Amino acid sequence: FMDFSTKDIRNVTIAGHGQTGKTTLLEHLLFVSGVIPKPETTDSGKTVSDYSSEEIERKISVYASLSHIEKNGKLINFWDTPGSADFVGEVISAFRSSEAATMLIDGRNGVQIETVKLWRDLDRRNKPRMIFINHAEDERTDVATIAKDVHDKFSVEVCQVTIPMNNSGKFEGVIDVLNGKAYFIPEDGKIETPVDIPAEYQDEYQNALGILAGSAAEGDDDLLVKFIDEGELTSEEIAYGLKIALKNNRIVPCFCANVTANSGLVPYLDFVAEIAPSPEEAIETATTKDGEIASVLVASTDVMSALVVKTSSDQFSGKLSYIKVVNGTLNADTEYWNIQDARKEKIGKIYRTVGKKLVEIKSASAGDICVAAKLPAAKTSTTLSSAQDCLPFVKLRHPYPIYSMAVSSDNKKDEDKMSELLAAAAEEDRTLTYKYNPETKQNVLSGMGELHLNILLDRLRKQNKLSISTTVPRVAYR
Repeated sequence: FMDFSTKDIRNVTIAGHGQTGKTTLLEHLLFVSGVIPKPETTDSGKTVSDYSSEEIERKISVYASLSHIEKNGKLINFWDTPGSADFVGEVISAFRSSEAATMLIDGRNGVQIETVKLWRDLDRRNKPRMIFINHAEDERTDVATIAKDVHDKFSVEVCQVTIPMNNSGKFEGVIDVLNGKAYFIPEDGKIETPVDIPAEYQDEYQNALGILAGSAAEGDDDLLVKFIDEGELTSEEIAYGLKIALKNNRIVPCFCANVTANSGLVPYLDFVAEIAPSPEEAIETATTKDGEIASVLVASTDVMSALVVKTSSDQFSGKLSYIKVVNGTLNADTEYWNIQDARKEKIGKIYRTVGKKLVEIKSASAGDICVAAKLPAAKTSTTLSSAQDCLPFVKLRHPYPIYSMAVSSDNKKDEDKMSELLAAAAEEDRTLTYKYNPETKQNVLSGMGELHLNILLDRLRKQNKLSISTTVPRVAYR
């Protein structure tokens, strides 16, 4: 396996409103990159990123899942995240460990409520983002109108990197404006290839190129001067300007596609590999002894430090810890300090993932995201380091639970087992709490919504053959 240096890594979260096609997008990106032989549908229950029984049964994403793609000598880690607000804790793990997000918009519906909420979260993090408009083939989709709507709603500069080729209303493929190539819809099950832009689309392309050059000029003062003087930039200058402008969160590149036809995917992947920000010099935050916030640059230093961004349990591999390496190189079979617990923790094997499939690696560079199995004490937000005096990274910021139910079981044995499992679930999912209320003598489970809690309880009932009943929590009147 290739070792990737920090500058050759890309970490991207695919986010968006529920049912916009995020899992399907990642499935087709994995297919066109040669990672999987054929893309599956979410209905089939066989997609790479929705592999838990609860996701297969409900046909929605419940957990953030990580897959990697190698493209143009770059390593791209993609998080597929749930669209339902009930699972926002999963999105937070993905956003925290990514240098960029791709906001997926269903062209038939445009910007939706979760798009807005996720956008605000990205704003709070000052995180670069792209928009990806799906269903460009649908007559209800107007790519230019959606791009304008994003510009108006969020006051951002949207620049179209790919534009649709519409031949009297029929979608034929996309034009990669940055590289000056056309990509027609490929034959079934094939991958799109670049061709020269047909004469009938030249005007649209030239117009889009001028706008893209203007956006690129935002990235660099010298380019801006040249653009104002000469009215155009070379393709290298445009690429350079876009790279800086995107890293500084000054532009929002926009892509359009018909994902299930594998159209519009290759230019997006090329852009992520060549233009999207690498973790190099990205800023992570740590807490000093006085409780102040200190900035830590992602870099390949001698001292290794890393943050556990997500914890999950897998019935085959046991506990899995998703680790974002911030400094240095994380090596397999090595002891590191667990900074919060002030004790050493042995990391055994480490992996890259393609959904549930684990691919063993020897080490992970600064900026990479890897998975370690069966860490005894590490939890979400644990800092791991080769130095005992490493500052702990700021904990992931999870919202407070907003929905509660009282849970109980018919017999003492089940009740004890249920309490043990729910306490463990609340360790894993930081948007859950499980507490005993002495005033009402009830065990109260709280989370982000009814769906959130029902999915968890259904899983525990099935996996552990428990009888768990739920009621509305009693209120203690004082």
